Amino acid sequence: MATIKPITHIFSEINVGKYKCVKHYELTEVINGTTQFSELINISKNQHFAKSMPVYWFKERNGNKWQKFCTTGLFKSGLTNIFKGDKDHKKHLIVFKFSENAKILKAYFFKDFYTKDLSNVLQTINL
Repeated sequence: MATIKPITHIFSEINVGKYKCVKHYELTEVINGTTQFSELINISKNQHFAKSMPVYWFKERNGNKWQKFCTTGLFKSGLTNIFKGDKDHKKHLIVFKFSENAKILKAYFFKDFYTKDLSNVLQTINL
């Protein structure tokens, strides 16, 4: 398997403690490419309305509205604070890593690459 280079996005939490089930983040840095997300994002707990049952939903800010970004939501990866999602019906893989206190979020965007087996992907991003 060829080495995969993700576009790394680093977000910092804003409005800390303002909402119970939602965290808002602001983009602070992009490494290895141009941003694939909006400047503001939100991560909300799943309210059990979807059959797919993700742990979280990921939305980005377009204008003055929040819009769903991931096709499937964010799912457990088997590792603590690491979640996976996709964009464009499994065209692009996204791996999310929350810091221990969830104040920092790193989103690894694998453009034009998707796999269900994260073992090689996780080695690539040195988790």
